[in-house]
Amino acid sequence: MKRSVAVLAIVSALGLSGCAEKEATGGISAAQASQERREALDVSALRIMEADFQALPSPEALAGVQSIVAAGVVDGWQEGPALASYPNGPLEHRIFLRIKVTQPLKGLREGKIKNDSVILVDLYRGAVVRDESKKPEEWLPRKSPEDFEKSIPSGTRATVFVNEHLPYDGAVVKPGAPLPENAILTSPPPQGLVFEEQGLAQQNKAGVQTLVGGIEPLDVAGARSGWLEPKNMDELIDRLKLHGFSG
Repeated sequence: MKRSVAVLAIVSALGLSGCAEKEATGGISAAQASQERREALDVSALRIMEADFQALPSPEALAGVQSIVAAGVVDGWQEGPALASYPNGPLEHRIFLRIKVTQPLKGLREGKIKNDSVILVDLYRGAVVRDESKKPEEWLPRKSPEDFEKSIPSGTRATVFVNEHLPYDGAVVKPGAPLPENAILTSPPPQGLVFEEQGLAQQNKAGVQTLVGGIEPLDVAGARSGWLEPKNMDELIDRLKLHGFSG
């Protein structure tokens, strides 16, 4: 599948300003509100591209058409390459999400995906900041790897449905951070990232949805799709195993 490219949103450096945080209301203490913010995942940085695609109705349907399916934990974020995708314009910056595999469910090739494998998921890094003192190709991304780490921190449980990465459409101008040894570089479809909200999962309440779609919401295939049936990561993994995906 050809990688889709979004039009870069160029943000003026002079127009960036901080917003005052709203005070906690409704009887919620400041400490409790702070704890809730730390526990909540912020996937907004991953939902900045509009994809035209046919949503598949269940996790097992997606697993059937992807070459790699694995459960694991977020192992961090690192700078990806910068591409010359727009003539005479800013570079397109990529970022890599590192996933340390804990349960391989479907491998690219026999024996390649195993416990402790590192899967790198290639993602669009988002807007650059306009700086009139520099050439457009020197403008830098607004979000750093540290920003992504704060939004979706290391240790977050995840399941990925991905394919082996294809060559980029644009020329690679900057290579980015070195890849970990034996890392597997991959590309996700819109439904290919699922995370678990740690705070909700720890509450262990029956029937509470603790899963969060990364690039697209879980209900993108409809309010009655199979994606909404598993309520936590263990149930999602068990469902995939029940349908024959076990390594």
